[in-house]
Amino acid sequence: MSLTCIGILIVVLYSLAGIFHILTYKNKQWSIPFGIALLFLFLFLGIGNTIIKNPLHNKSHYTHLNNKKAHTYLFSIQEQLKPSKYHTKYIVQLHKSDSAHITGKALLSIEIDSTQKKLTIGHWYYTRTILKDLPNIKNPYQFDYGAYLKRKDIYGQFLIESNELLKGNQITETSKTIALRFRESVISTLKNQPFTQKQLAIIQALVLGQRQDIDANLSNQYVNAGMMHILAVSGLHVGILLLILRSITGIISSRKFRWIRSGICITLLWCFAFVTGLSPSVLRAVTMFSFLELGSCLGGKRSVNDALLFSAFILLSMDPMLLYQVGFQLSYLAVIAILWVQPWLYSFYRPSYYLTTKLWGIITVSIAAQIGVLPLSLFYFHQFPGLFLISNIVVLPFLGIILSLGILIIGLSYFSILPNELAIAYGKIIDFLNNFIAWIASKEVFIIDHISLSFTTMFLMYALLASLIYTLKKYRYKRLLFFLTIIVLTLSIQVYKKEKKKTSHITIFHKNRETLIGVYMADSLVVYSDTHHKKFTTDYRIEAYQNRFGLDTFYIKRMQNYFSFKHKKILVIDSLEVYKIKDIEPHYILLRQSPDIHLERLISLYPNTTIIADGSNYKSDITRWKATCHQLKTPFHSSYEKGFFMIE
Repeated sequence: MSLTCIGILIVVLYSLAGIFHILTYKNKQWSIPFGIALLFLFLFLGIGNTIIKNPLHNKSHYTHLNNKKAHTYLFSIQEQLKPSKYHTKYIVQLHKSDSAHITGKALLSIEIDSTQKKLTIGHWYYTRTILKDLPNIKNPYQFDYGAYLKRKDIYGQFLIESNELLKGNQITETSKTIALRFRESVISTLKNQPFTQKQLAIIQALVLGQRQDIDANLSNQYVNAGMMHILAVSGLHVGILLLILRSITGIISSRKFRWIRSGICITLLWCFAFVTGLSPSVLRAVTMFSFLELGSCLGGKRSVNDALLFSAFILLSMDPMLLYQVGFQLSYLAVIAILWVQPWLYSFYRPSYYLTTKLWGIITVSIAAQIGVLPLSLFYFHQFPGLFLISNIVVLPFLGIILSLGILIIGLSYFSILPNELAIAYGKIIDFLNNFIAWIASKEVFIIDHISLSFTTMFLMYALLASLIYTLKKYRYKRLLFFLTIIVLTLSIQVYKKEKKKTSHITIFHKNRETLIGVYMADSLVVYSDTHHKKFTTDYRIEAYQNRFGLDTFYIKRMQNYFSFKHKKILVIDSLEVYKIKDIEPHYILLRQSPDIHLERLISLYPNTTIIADGSNYKSDITRWKATCHQLKTPFHSSYEKGFFMIE
């Protein structure tokens, strides 16, 4: 659809919404057409804004150039990402390709070596290389990192070594780069304090939103305890900080000075956002709570709700792709649930004492937020931490203190006036927090994982929860009927999906230097591997499989040289090069561990076959085999290029 058509539709819908709005004052029945017109108006506004903001429509974007050969690129460093096992990663803004001016963001991956130095945010660099495509999915049901990057307007990547970079003289000076460099300077001062590596990693995450130094084990413990949200500086932290600021500015809380008080709180919130490097999650949260603070000044629940919706409208107007980001979805769903559900939950019990009042408030807020994010969390993360309520009850009352102390520690450290005793005491508090989280996470019996949830089921879960709460709040026959209808619809869809579910298939996974084969039959998964089952560690490829099909367990078996599956025969040829087997006409031949075979002779022996090469082979061998198969017109599949191979 062209922008002209969308523009005409927006004008028509705006006019209709205006007419229906006027008619609503005379007859409330016109409120339904008004709501429908408004809904479609915002829908087409979003579509038009997405088209306008799409960087691919810019003729100078690098995707319109020939990037299949090496060019000299000039780019600036925008942001550092969490490093992988073999690469440090950055988001870069491209400026030139040879002498041509270009635009667009790309991913820069640099191989880790002992001489590598950290790149400076905002500085410009040169490199001569090929701009490669983003990685595609190599295994079934795994996270699509390439699609995730495209939603952040990143469409290409550089894979280079550190000696292929040349530092330029230019420096980009934007509020974002200045904030990130300031955060880096704050972190460097913290590293000079008597904190352990774990303490420093948690402090950086809690206060500065920098999670790159948290090791996988510690991160998993926070996930299993249902407390990962405290390590991502976003709505929770900004909300707590706003409550602290409102308490501090309570002396000017009178009606006469409420706008001054709100102005001070909002200004300090944006100062906090600057210290954290103006990360997207913090910007979202600060924008949202700034509008909520303004809404509270206007008074009334409706003003707060309108402010929340207006903040979402502003953020999506600036960046429509935010709608697809998990953090944005979780933040707004949690706040909406707190505003809608928490007051109703709180009304069930009226505590008489201050401590019980605060405790009951934390419990109801935690339950309301969990109701808001539960279906979405199950959809994305396939896990439910059963002890989340205990974790929140224990940690959240002290999170404000921990956050306030953390800001104080950072301020004193930055000006080099932090007493060692205070730093050591704060480190002990962080240790206590980590130990408590580890203890909660160790109760694995309460962790429900590998939950399979489709988008349709997630949507129905929200409808089910909303209709249930709507019915319980104020019973009406129509509400109960709607709730029962949702239940019947949900059960019907689940039965239908159960019947349509794949009953069995065999998958040859892509894994570097190893062979991994999975056989799924009758809701059971058998994994064939060279690693003995006692030494086999859970692989993310297998975890993705478990999450997709809701499997709690799987079985490990030794790799074998022959598989028979649904009348299809699979011959596996490894470094032992054994393939002459009587009375076998394989439909597929899997080459692994780079066997030194004469492929033409093998194909002449088994002409009606498909050759498969997995990630355990050398790339040079795969290139040679591919050329031979192409010459002999034999189907060839390389997992390096095409990813996994599935036989159904």
